[in-house]
Amino acid sequence: MDFTFGIVTNSMNDNNINIIIDSIFKNNIPNFEIIIVGNTTIKASDKITVFYFNETIKPAWITKKKNIIAKNAKYENIVLLHDYIKFHDNWYEGFLKFGNNFDWCVNKIININDSRFRDYTLFPYKAEFIDIDYSPADIDSYFNENCLLPYDFSNSIKTNKYMYISGSYYVIKKEVALNHLLNEDLCWGQGEDVEFSKRLHANGIIIKCNQFSSVQFLKYKDSAPWEKEISNEKLQKFIDHCNS
Repeated sequence: MDFTFGIVTNSMNDNNINIIIDSIFKNNIPNFEIIIVGNTTIKASDKITVFYFNETIKPAWITKKKNIIAKNAKYENIVLLHDYIKFHDNWYEGFLKFGNNFDWCVNKIININDSRFRDYTLFPYKAEFIDIDYSPADIDSYFNENCLLPYDFSNSIKTNKYMYISGSYYVIKKEVALNHLLNEDLCWGQGEDVEFSKRLHANGIIIKCNQFSSVQFLKYKDSAPWEKEISNEKLQKFIDHCNS
């Protein structure tokens, strides 16, 4: 499996980027490249391409940066990440075990305090800005505070309706990323990841989870109130509802 690692940055985190680059190299991946989009002092090399970015055009314009990565990626599998996420040493081995049969996926995301972050998850809210008039809480109010799915949960188009992938980290096929570019009208903090998840769902593209690979934050990020694991009983209720 070949990978393009696309790192979006804003010129503030070169120390982190060096850690990220080291973690990629430690995985001993035969074919890979690293694309950095944003202002950085990291130098281009055989494995690293840098696209400098004018941050004054539109603040926090991460959708544009990620689309630049997709358009310039050399390899089939694109790993899109923000500049505070490093790869565990078994990340590549985990993907070999998981396999190449996915359109887009997530794997374990671990906060700096070793707690689970929002990786394989339901999206708990309705959202007027992208016309979501449903929520898993319509099934049971329990899902207002419990949305993290088991890593071995088998997703389908029916359950995928309620899910999303956070924009901080995911893996996507180049073909999918190019056919469904991120909405550049949206910036960080404007629900661009929710809009993207729902648009892919509308096109029959579902989320998968690679439970064998993991990444970890290099800084602490607060968890949302709903970032708790779903019980087996409530998970079955969710599945039964979606299949009814």
